[in-house]
Amino acid sequence: MSKIIVTVSGWCEADPEKVRFQLISGDGKEYITGTEWLKLSECTREDYILECAGTAFATALGGEYDYVEVEVQE
Repeated sequence: MSKIIVTVSGWCEADPEKVRFQLISGDGKEYITGTEWLKLSECTREDYILECAGTAFATALGGEYDYVEVEVQE
């Protein structure tokens, strides 16, 4: 079966209330909003990763795609 491969480069201004971060180390809530993440110390922020970049772009307050390529892999 063929695959569709999408390559993207760009940026967005994420809406802090619509993105979530997931705990990957340390102690804390498993998931927090961007608003909660912004209130953490810089050191504690490193314990979390963005849950979904797609959500960040889909709900963005602004942004730009610098490059988008769609290709088919057999």
